[in-house]
Amino acid sequence: MNPTAQVLLISDDESAGRHYRGALEAAGYGVTQTASFVDVIGTPVVNADIIVLCELAVLAYPGQVAPVLRIPEKMSPDELVDEVHRKIGLRAALLSSAS
Repeated sequence: MNPTAQVLLISDDESAGRHYRGALEAAGYGVTQTASFVDVIGTPVVNADIIVLCELAVLAYPGQVAPVLRIPEKMSPDELVDEVHRKIGLRAALLSSAS
């Protein structure tokens, strides 16, 4: 796993997202938090390793390659970190086996 993996955290509720952001940063991830995907279109953060949605429906855009993780209701920040570790690890394994 790459401990400097980049996470795009999209949360329209800043305080709800803050708890998840803190846990992800404590685990060594680079985190960019925004209220809307529209705010980051055209910026390098669009190339995040994983996109995490907090209290939002779904997200898809043309050319999207990063996996999207929707935080289920009542998921703890520690559970989110575990799930992000798992998803990024799976993605790395799939990409290395495809090479």
